[in-house]
Amino acid sequence: MTPQGVEMPGMAPVLTGEATLRWGLLGTARINDRILEAVGMSDRSEITAVASRDSDRASVYARAAGIPHSFGSYDRMLSCDEVDVVYVSLPNWLHVPWGVKVAEAGKHALIEKPLVIRAGEMELLERAADANGVIIQEASMMRFHPQTALLRRLVSEGVIGTPRWAQATFGFTLPYSDDIRLDHRGGGSLWDLGCYPITLFQAVLGRRPIEVEGFIRRAGQAADMTFGAQILYEGGVMGQFLTSFETLPSWSAEFVGTRGRLRVSYPWLSQVELASTVEVVTRTSEVAPLSQSGDDNRSFGDEAEDQVTSHYTFEDANAYLEEVQAMERMILDGEPGIFPLRESAVNMATILALIESADGRRVAKVHE
Repeated sequence: MTPQGVEMPGMAPVLTGEATLRWGLLGTARINDRILEAVGMSDRSEITAVASRDSDRASVYARAAGIPHSFGSYDRMLSCDEVDVVYVSLPNWLHVPWGVKVAEAGKHALIEKPLVIRAGEMELLERAADANGVIIQEASMMRFHPQTALLRRLVSEGVIGTPRWAQATFGFTLPYSDDIRLDHRGGGSLWDLGCYPITLFQAVLGRRPIEVEGFIRRAGQAADMTFGAQILYEGGVMGQFLTSFETLPSWSAEFVGTRGRLRVSYPWLSQVELASTVEVVTRTSEVAPLSQSGDDNRSFGDEAEDQVTSHYTFEDANAYLEEVQAMERMILDGEPGIFPLRESAVNMATILALIESADGRRVAKVHE
């Protein structure tokens, strides 16, 4: 616990007054650039340290980014009194061991998605957070963006009626065959990209996944290059998504219900310079019950004149800044978070069930 904070029993440390949240970067991955930019945009945060296993690399990185402290050891940075929260951007299979060490050092952690990749790992993080009175948060920046909150609200308010299905795509061409995202220890398009639609579906629908079916294409790689998924949620809602490292850029999401649909032009929000639009299409009349005869001549159901279309556009919101500010509110103000570890656990269980299904070519139950 740092001198500028006050620790409350049973709660994460809350930094009081005009405190600034001091960040340390565990690793020098490319994704750090987004956090550097986001922290630079906030007047309540600053980056004070960076760590790499290579001290020269850490030093060069710190000078280039204007970071005051650099460390050639992850453990040494965790001992630094000028760090309150650690951003963990290490490879997927290192998230849990270092997340636990961050917590044991008495520091909060924002850990890149996917938070965990094995059954039982979530419990390790939960115990570490509880035992040390700190916050551990999955860094799925899309989850904190106002667009995701809008989609969740529109569905919960019944704007599209009863949800029936959701679909999404996230694909691009991975340029290098030695990319760490293809490592067999926790790489592949499902782990790297699939967590986005799974997180979005869970956030917007708010329904428990029941069973899944997965389809995998490895294309000679140790990890999957393309993954197709079907998910059955409670209440009979169906979800489908496709992720790929071998396609032209593709990103889309759609939620369809009994009275309308939501179509999102850029749901994943990883490129902050791109605007995103939510198209809302709803019926102007109630749905008539099924009849035994088709004498109304409507071969495909609704006609265009029975629909109203509206749009919401997001141009200026930065998902990474929203993520940083969410951590500020939790740590500096003691506010509850909007993306609990329990939700991360459901998302992880869904991915594990999809892998089980794809490997065995069968439908798999989701075990939370």
